[in-house]
Amino acid sequence: MFLIPKSRFKKFDPERSCFVLNEFAAAEFSSAVEMLFAAKTVNDKKLSNGFIRHALDEYRHCFIFTSIKNQIILEYKINNKQLSFVPNHVYNKGYIYKDHFIFEKKKLNNFAIFVGANEEVAEKKLIDFSNHLKKHKPLAFKKIQDILKDEENHAKYSLKFAKNNNTFFLYKIKLAKEKILSFLRHIYANSLNKFSFIFNPILVTIIIILSFVAHFLKLKKNITDEDVMKNIEPNSIT
Repeated sequence: MFLIPKSRFKKFDPERSCFVLNEFAAAEFSSAVEMLFAAKTVNDKKLSNGFIRHALDEYRHCFIFTSIKNQIILEYKINNKQLSFVPNHVYNKGYIYKDHFIFEKKKLNNFAIFVGANEEVAEKKLIDFSNHLKKHKPLAFKKIQDILKDEENHAKYSLKFAKNNNTFFLYKIKLAKEKILSFLRHIYANSLNKFSFIFNPILVTIIIILSFVAHFLKLKKNITDEDVMKNIEPNSIT
């Protein structure tokens, strides 16, 4: 899991919970895709099999998160198209890069640290979210506990591989770097909604003002000349 939004709530909000579940599902789906690419690319059968098992876990987690979300949607009769899980959205939300896979840009040792660090960060966020669901959705809480066991194992064997293939000092530096980068990515993800809340009204206001101004522009139409630029009244250009 790579990019997970802030998931703490003061009280249970079904629609907000569905949004977070949808983001968890997208992160798991993206992680599975990255693992499949790694499995296809790496020149080691044992590692390839490990990446495939990891990918299958992530696909299963995606299905579980989506199932929990759909159950909440049905129970609380939520009607919000944005809660639909659309695989293509993983590009728009930055879970997967359009021009490359992470495994292409990182050496195997560094990729292992990247995976382990991000699994640990995501695990902590998932623990917070599951504790929020515990009282209101005990069955969902139980399912997420099974996911947490997988995430813990993913982080454990990824970091174990990294430790065995890096010096102790270098391992600590790389791990700290990945955790800092992961922290910054989460801050960015959490800021998107806040920025949209601030800038969307401003953008709408600007559009309304421009539409009002455009209404009074004097556009001189003269279609006798094929040169479009010559047909525009200079005074009408803003």
